[in-house]
Amino acid sequence: MSISVIADTVAAAAIVLSLCFVAWELHQTRVQSELSNWREILASLTAFKSITNDLAYAEFLTRAHADYHALSDAEKLSFSKYCEQGVHIIGNFLKHNESLPRKLDGLDKAVGVHFAELLTTPGGAAWWEEAQQRGIFMPGTYVVTNKVLAEHARGVG
Repeated sequence: MSISVIADTVAAAAIVLSLCFVAWELHQTRVQSELSNWREILASLTAFKSITNDLAYAEFLTRAHADYHALSDAEKLSFSKYCEQGVHIIGNFLKHNESLPRKLDGLDKAVGVHFAELLTTPGGAAWWEEAQQRGIFMPGTYVVTNKVLAEHARGVG
C-alpha cells in the first residue's frame, strides 16, 4: 500500500471524526439550550405566581377572577397587567416551545393547564375577550392561547 493511500485514509478518517465531534457538540448545545429554557420558564412562573404571597393582592386577584366587570378602573388596569404578564410568560413559552427540535416533555402540558386556569375563570375569560378585541398581543399569541383554551375545554390539555 502506498503512503499516499494511507495518508488519504487517515485524512478521511480525521474528517469523519471531526464531523462526529461537531455533531456531538451541537447535540450538547441543544440539550443545554433546552435545559436553560426549562429553568427560565420555571423561574418566570415562580416569580409570576409568587405575587400571590401578598395576601392583599391575592384577595384582589380572587375578586378579579370572580368578576372582572365589577372592578374599578384602577383594579381593571392592575388585573390586566397581571394577566398580560401571564400571557407573555406562559403563552410565549408555549408558542416558542413549538419551534424547539424536541419539545420540553410534559412541561408544555403542565404550563398549558396553568394557563387555562388563568383565563377560564369568569374574570379571566372576560379579560381575555377584551384583550382580543383590543388586539394587544401578536397574532401568534392569540392562536396558541385559543388553542390551549379549546383543548382545555375539551379536556385534552
